[in-house]
Amino acid sequence: MYEFAAVALLGLATLKVVDLLSELVPGIAKVRTLTTFALAVATVLALDYSIFSGFGIAVRDAWIGTVVTGLIIGSLAAAWDAVLGWFGTTKEVGSDRGNAGRPRIAA
Repeated sequence: MYEFAAVALLGLATLKVVDLLSELVPGIAKVRTLTTFALAVATVLALDYSIFSGFGIAVRDAWIGTVVTGLIIGSLAAAWDAVLGWFGTTKEVGSDRGNAGRPRIAA
């Protein structure tokens, strides 16, 4: 259970770091998904963390477990983005999800 919680929170942290990078470097918004997955894989490589070893699942090579854990964290970052967007706590970068710029008419 702790392994899943660690991966879920790493996904949330990855999402927020990518959000910060998107605000600081406007051009990165075009490659947001690639940035998310690259940052997630780089994070688990730096931590040398594998969810498979935590659950006792044998993989052929240790680096495969680490890289796949990074891909899982990147996927969970996308899931966090969808959940937080559903709650309305995040805004999409570069899109107007509202009324397409038309004035609101009171009835």
